[in-house]
Amino acid sequence: MDPCRLFLAAAGGITLWLIATFLWHFTFATGRLLGHVLFLQQDFPALLIVVVGLMVAAPFMRGGRGVPVPPPGARFVLPLVALAALWAWAGHDVVFHGYALSRDEEVAEFAAAYLRDGMVGRPIPAEWLDYRRAIMPEFFSPYGAAHYWTAAYLPVNSLVRALFWRLGDPALAGAAFLAIGLISLWRIALRLFPGRPDAVWVTMLLALTSAQLSVTAMTPYAMTGHFALNLLWLALLLRGGLLGHVGAGLVAIVAAGLHQWHFPPIMILPFIGWLLLQRRWGAAAFHLGVVALLVIVWAKLWPAFLLHALGPPADVRPTAGVGDKVGSLIDRLGDKWQPLFNLSRMLAWNPVLMVPLALIAMGSMKWRAALRGEAIVLPMAMTCIIGCALALAQGYGWGYRYGHGYIGLFCLLGGFGWQRISGAQAGRLTRPFLIATVLTIAAAAFLTVRAHDYVAPYARAHAAIHAASADVVLVDPRGGLFATDLVRAREGTPGRPMVMNLMMLDQAEIDRLCSRYRVILFDRSDFAPMGVPPSRMNHDRAGLRAYMDEIGCGAPPVAQH
Repeated sequence: MDPCRLFLAAAGGITLWLIATFLWHFTFATGRLLGHVLFLQQDFPALLIVVVGLMVAAPFMRGGRGVPVPPPGARFVLPLVALAALWAWAGHDVVFHGYALSRDEEVAEFAAAYLRDGMVGRPIPAEWLDYRRAIMPEFFSPYGAAHYWTAAYLPVNSLVRALFWRLGDPALAGAAFLAIGLISLWRIALRLFPGRPDAVWVTMLLALTSAQLSVTAMTPYAMTGHFALNLLWLALLLRGGLLGHVGAGLVAIVAAGLHQWHFPPIMILPFIGWLLLQRRWGAAAFHLGVVALLVIVWAKLWPAFLLHALGPPADVRPTAGVGDKVGSLIDRLGDKWQPLFNLSRMLAWNPVLMVPLALIAMGSMKWRAALRGEAIVLPMAMTCIIGCALALAQGYGWGYRYGHGYIGLFCLLGGFGWQRISGAQAGRLTRPFLIATVLTIAAAAFLTVRAHDYVAPYARAHAAIHAASADVVLVDPRGGLFATDLVRAREGTPGRPMVMNLMMLDQAEIDRLCSRYRVILFDRSDFAPMGVPPSRMNHDRAGLRAYMDEIGCGAPPVAQH
């Protein structure tokens, strides 16, 4: 394929996607949601950088023999993996100020703290029982919720973070997962591209330059674990034999417990279909049994364990059984299917040529051979298409995090696409690929800086809240955009000051708090100087703020220092 046409086609495709996104979400939509904010601040300018770069570079794409690549052995690949892992570890402080932005991440940290302390839930001190929901407003497990704070998510991601916490730093968990995923990707690429070191390097460079992979690994999100364990599972599956299949089965069960059990089956089921096309009945039956077992373990046995350890469900959340999970996914497809916003994030936060090369691999697939089970491109493509088609609104995420576990497959498809178009340039990286890599790095640097700048005000507010000389800090969620996410413990362990959501209290509870404790209120006047964006939230308990002024409770933080 003519690289000039490839660049112009990529630029044109991205431009059409952006136009469609603006028409649908900004012309016909009403209101401004988180997706609008992140698209305008991060995705749109990053994609604009890419489009302009592709159009400027397109006329200079022809000619040149390319750069020869060294053998993709451990001597060259492992140092790059180590550097990527080191950047992910350092980025937790350098980029994210040591702060976990979203409620999803905070809950993972919260669970890691009590698992580190040898508990399956944090007992609620008696003095705070009446305020337990104001202290942990959402994402709590219903089991034993009248007496314990327990994360709603499954425990494996938090357990891994707890283990690294005991070793010195929970942020090492993301770096370790990233390294496992990259090494697994390398081993798979060596197996799939024998005699094509250039295709191996294309696969690895697509992953190593992905802003989504690197930045997400700086956070407590479970998605880096899904990326790692999906690729480890595939590496073991391709290894074959008793050890390979049993190892893959164990990895699948562990992966299903990272945070939600339905993610690994999206990866596994297309490959079971591939095994069936190959008439490998025993292997297909084994892995189908693994899928059934992981559902039993995490959707049945784990809740039964929590029921035994913590007590019956309490408060308002229902239990999340298999039917609830499936029903929830169907409901979300009805109200929260946003492919334009979410896939814009996937495009912006990943390498320029990742999707075009993957599409070339899919388009050039020989279907007759694929239907005989001879082309691994088929299950890879099916997994990527399903993962992207389920483009549910995700809230926060650096890139499209619900597609995070399939980025490794996109990179492998990119390697196949590269083989298809490289022709006589086998063994070399051509000028177009190198220019696209430079564009990718530029966009990734821009997005990393934007992530840093977005999180900074919330990190400052979190630090100020926990530095307050008070027994209780009440956060008015109307004081700033997503300020309710600041209602959290310090380093996952509740203590003084105890932080609460003002709008989840009533006047009687405020009276008791103000009569017994030193109370400080954080509202718009505190959040705005720290750079937290203003909120337009209305609330039916908005009068509580005026009531606190009326009774003289909750002096401003400045007055308390």
